[in-house]
Amino acid sequence: MVAYTTDSDVRSDMIRTLHRWWLEHCAGDIPDRADLDPADLKPLLPNLFLVDVEHDPFRIRYRLVGTRAIEATGYDITGHYLDNLLAADAGEPWMEHYHTAYRTRLPLFGAVGAATRSGGRFQYEFGLFPLRKGGTAVDQFVSIEDYFDLATSLTELVEWREADARQRRDKA
Repeated sequence: MVAYTTDSDVRSDMIRTLHRWWLEHCAGDIPDRADLDPADLKPLLPNLFLVDVEHDPFRIRYRLVGTRAIEATGYDITGHYLDNLLAADAGEPWMEHYHTAYRTRLPLFGAVGAATRSGGRFQYEFGLFPLRKGGTAVDQFVSIEDYFDLATSLTELVEWREADARQRRDKA
């Protein structure tokens, strides 16, 4: 996995589009959630996540998850906390990524290679964009994942299978 704080290495047009929106709505600070009009980002909606931040302790909860993200992973994480979804030995430091963007108040971009159950690798890119809600604190993120030309779902992703098994176990 590679994370970066500028979009110069981003291949995804979707991520670049969301970054342009974010920059246009900064007005001296990070954009406010009230500035986020879904109609302005309609082509991106299937790949977007709206994420709530809990400050103390720092936690991430998925408020809305785009349909393409659900199709790609085969798992709807809406309403779930990120730390509950991650395997103990998760290869991707998602909590650290969100915390970095939270602390710096800057977008964070990255490219991920996820392991599949068949032993292969799947590559995708992401962007995490901090938002405020009326005040000055980072209270939400609008995030995006671009799966590029993925034609099928990724239900064989190791991370999501493990998360699904944990969620089912916790509900029992």
